[in-house]
Amino acid sequence: MGENAVVFKGTKEGLYIFIKEEMNLDNIKDNLNEKIKPAKRFFEGAKIVNFKGKRLTKEEFDELKSLVENDYGMSVLEEYSQDTDILSDKEEIKESASYEKLPYDNVIQDKVLIVRATVRSGQLIEFAGNIVIVGDVNPGAQIKATGSIIVMGTMRGVAHAGSNGDYGAFVSALNLLPAQIRIGDIITRSPDGLGIRTSVPEMAVVKRGMILVEPYLPNR
Repeated sequence: MGENAVVFKGTKEGLYIFIKEEMNLDNIKDNLNEKIKPAKRFFEGAKIVNFKGKRLTKEEFDELKSLVENDYGMSVLEEYSQDTDILSDKEEIKESASYEKLPYDNVIQDKVLIVRATVRSGQLIEFAGNIVIVGDVNPGAQIKATGSIIVMGTMRGVAHAGSNGDYGAFVSALNLLPAQIRIGDIITRSPDGLGIRTSVPEMAVVKRGMILVEPYLPNR
């Protein structure tokens, strides 16, 4: 079951739950529980505009709304409508078609900012999407993205991925030595599992409500 089959994603309208079209109701509920339970206190009181991605029946909508509201203290702002688009517009449907048939679970479509430079102390790079740094991020520099952060070099500054509440976002680097990593509202600082030089590229992800660092090519 793909860990990005259900994704919390912030947009200009607010927070949505995006669901893969091929998911059945039981799998959707399982994925929601896996996402929310480890970080339940961070989701309490959250306001969800609506569900997107999969076109839900009225019964499916009601069950999912009941789950997030009654079990986790969240609220769904919009009511069910058969006219709700599967995605936000026809252009998104067109763009998504190019990757939906790829034989991978963890394929993410989002805007990407690529920076070919060293990010120096005092600099802030903030972007609504994913950020790729082809270079180093020095101590005192900050990278903030609504999506994931990838550093093709050494990461020594502060990284905040999933800044709009996407706990499926990650931070990865060829040499991961950050002063602080934040994913959604979960924060960890050196030396709490970070700041230890290794010989392999690493990725910081949220698991069981904590930020864990692991090799991003575990079989190599």
